Amino acid sequence: MNENTSPPATLLLVDDDPSIIQVASRLLSDFGRCRFARSAADALRLLRNEPVDLVLLDAEMPEMGGLEMLGLMQKSSELAEIPVVLLTSHRDEATEEAAFAAGAVDYLSKPIRPGVLKARVSTQLRLSRALAEVRRLSRTDALTGLANRRAMQERLEREVLRADRLRTSTSVLMIDIDHFKAFNDLYGHVAGDLALIKVAECMRKAASRANDFCARWGGEEFVVLLPDTDSDGAMAVAAHLHLALAELAHPHEASPQGHLSASIGVATHAAPSSQQPIESVAHTVQDRIEHLLGRADAALYRAKSAGRACSELASA
Repeated sequence: MNENTSPPATLLLVDDDPSIIQVASRLLSDFGRCRFARSAADALRLLRNEPVDLVLLDAEMPEMGGLEMLGLMQKSSELAEIPVVLLTSHRDEATEEAAFAAGAVDYLSKPIRPGVLKARVSTQLRLSRALAEVRRLSRTDALTGLANRRAMQERLEREVLRADRLRTSTSVLMIDIDHFKAFNDLYGHVAGDLALIKVAECMRKAASRANDFCARWGGEEFVVLLPDTDSDGAMAVAAHLHLALAELAHPHEASPQGHLSASIGVATHAAPSSQQPIESVAHTVQDRIEHLLGRADAALYRAKSAGRACSELASA
């Protein structure tokens, strides 16, 4: 597959030389959308706000060079997986080794040779798409198509850090299908798998915003992550899920409800106040995640004790 048949890509060229930008813009237009930055600082701001498939990065720039910027990208969970091709006027072995050691996927010498540049970009885009698909599959539950536990843990870390930084609230729903063992015993495991798929579809309907994130946590248990959502908003989403399951009306004769239902525990990670240092909230982000999930799980247990097919909100 060449650049004419591949899906359009978004490329970022980072170079302080206007002539390089002008030449490269014509060469890279065949691949899709090309963005430009004249400094590493501008490039990092752009990368944190827009998805980019490949970065072409000048090694020698004032204030912050390409190797330093690449090092910062490698330390960021949001940016580390973006492939970077380093551009430099140096052709010595030490510079090339430094580029790869810093995390570059390829290395190109200036002056730019059009054919070589296009061939290298085409190759890296193909590799990047293949790796992205591998990563997607490794983070996806094969049965339901939802994210898996690993993906949810990674997303939780990003969202809790983001919530602390922006001082917003983030909520989670811990969901357990009611009497699911009895369902499998009565209808069989093939029917049980179909039931899990149908519940996942209901979850997608209930948590339908672009940033909402649904995952199969394990067995018949699911977790929904609701960024920028307080406890009232999270309880509203839980109510929508109960309604979606009731409308689905998937038969479950071994349940008092007569159809598939779920118990839900709701917990909210509240934003720290403006007077409270973020560092004082908990020792680590993992502490905060475990505390949030633990509260949601305790609320789920209360929902089960209250008769199932209901939601309970965790205490603060």
